This record gives sequence, C-alpha cells and structure tokens, in this order.
Amino acid sequence: MKASVEDQNRLVELQRLDSHIQSLQFKLKSLPELEQLDAIEKQIVTGEEILKVATIELGDVEVELKRSEIEVEQVSDRIKKDENRLNSGQGSPKELEQMQHEIGTLQKRKSDLEDGELEIMIRFDAAKAKVATLKSDDAGLKQLRVELQTRFDEATKSISDEIAVEES
Repeated sequence: MKASVEDQNRLVELQRLDSHIQSLQFKLKSLPELEQLDAIEKQIVTGEEILKVATIELGDVEVELKRSEIEVEQVSDRIKKDENRLNSGQGSPKELEQMQHEIGTLQKRKSDLEDGELEIMIRFDAAKAKVATLKSDDAGLKQLRVELQTRFDEATKSISDEIAVEES
C-alpha cells in the first residue's frame, strides 16, 4: 500500500520539524555560556580559597606587627625608666655604670626591634594589598558570572520558545 503524496509530504515535514527540534535541543545543551559559567565558577571557588589563605596570612602578620610594637614600647619604657634612675644619681658608681651599659644594650635592642618592625610593616602592607586585589578579582568574577548567567538565561528562553513553537 502506498501513502498518498499529501501524507508523504506531511511525513517529510514532520521529519524536518523533528530534526530541527533535535538540533535546537542540542544547541540548548551546548551553549558556550554554559561552559564559560562552569569555568568562572571554578575560578571563583579557587579565588575564594586563595582569599581565605591570604586573609589568614594578613591576620598572622597583623598579630606579629602588634607583638613587635608592644616589644618596642616595652624596651622604650625600660630605657626611660633606667635613664630617669641614672639621671637621679641614686645608687653606687658601679650600679650607675652598669645602668649606662644596660641603657646602651637596650638602645641597640630597640633599634633591632624597630628594624624588624619595619620589615613586618612591609609584609603587612603587601599582605593587605594582596587581599584587596583578591577581593577585587572576586567581585569582578562574580559580576561576570551574573552577566553570563543573564545571557545564558536569554539564550535558553529563546531556544526553548523556538522548540515550543516547533513542537506545537
């Protein structure tokens, strides 16, 4: 039994529509934004992990800086105390001579501590700048993700609408 020409044309049209729907579904599954969103999401996760580590390092350097500042302040207080005692002239000449020697030693110690404090300040500034850069990068990636998600949603809606039209 042969199908009529009209039925054959309908089958050909149905096959064309079916093929077009399949190509649209494939296009929907392989949108470039999908791959880009996945890549950006991985970058965001990695960036957040790096930011956490950098923030911890910044906190550690900040604690180290505060500790150094306290040490310098303690040595300075000790120097002032010893200088006041030395200037008052109280004590034997031998004690006063030892106090002068101790003040010299404390001043050397203070100088060394201040040099160390400067190095810590440089590390602190670098760590702070690194955290700021990482936060900025993270914000930029998140903004890009929003833009890509919008483009993806628009493309998905457009293709889905076209599929719905073809299926109807």
